[in-house]
Amino acid sequence: MKNLLENYDEMTASEKKVLSYIMENTKIIPYLKINELADVTFVSKTVIINLAQKLGFSGFKELKYYMSSLVKEDIKTKENEDFSFREMLKETVDKTFTLINENDLKISAEEILAAKNVFIMARGTSKAVGYYLEHLLLSIGVQCIFIKDYNLSELFTNFVTENDLVIFISLSGNTAKIVETAQKVKIKNANMISITSFQSNALTNYVTNNLYCYSNTSDTKRNDSISRIGFFLIIDLLIHEIMNRKS
Repeated sequence: MKNLLENYDEMTASEKKVLSYIMENTKIIPYLKINELADVTFVSKTVIINLAQKLGFSGFKELKYYMSSLVKEDIKTKENEDFSFREMLKETVDKTFTLINENDLKISAEEILAAKNVFIMARGTSKAVGYYLEHLLLSIGVQCIFIKDYNLSELFTNFVTENDLVIFISLSGNTAKIVETAQKVKIKNANMISITSFQSNALTNYVTNNLYCYSNTSDTKRNDSISRIGFFLIIDLLIHEIMNRKS
């Protein structure tokens, strides 16, 4: 790939103006005639030809061909990135299925149905999973409370009893507020379920049952846009197990 700014200092003001237009409008340059480019940049055709030669091309036609190849390469790169992301999502689903323990699902379903109250706690992007779980549990007649408010996570533990159940949703399993809450709930002898990515984490030291999904990364401090598709898969399977036991 050529460095189009290599001879920038040797260019005239008019040539710099044309180059600036070319770099800002890469996708349309392959479709412009030299006269059209001259019109939109208010320069002569000679300026464009001189610029092309200073950039290392024989003329404007070769410059256009080069810009066209850059556009095609950019499209190909984007398609590869999209394909890689789709493959990553498929891998997440497939590997999550291998991590799901049927017995753990059954125990979790039994604990949810036996609990007087079910509390759900999640932070950051994982709150979307919390909303999803809350909605599904309520829709099948299971009383539950999603602790959405950050401040309430300090207070609700005062009302938790040994007859209740708390479900913690955390990709890393190391979210400070969630781990701290789990420590307080443990003192109340209430059952706890964690839904985390498959890795060693602090949360599993306090909960009574762990459900794992696969994730190729769990560093939500640097990137909280990490896909939670594995979480949603676990929730669907868990709800299905609960419904089977209710029927």
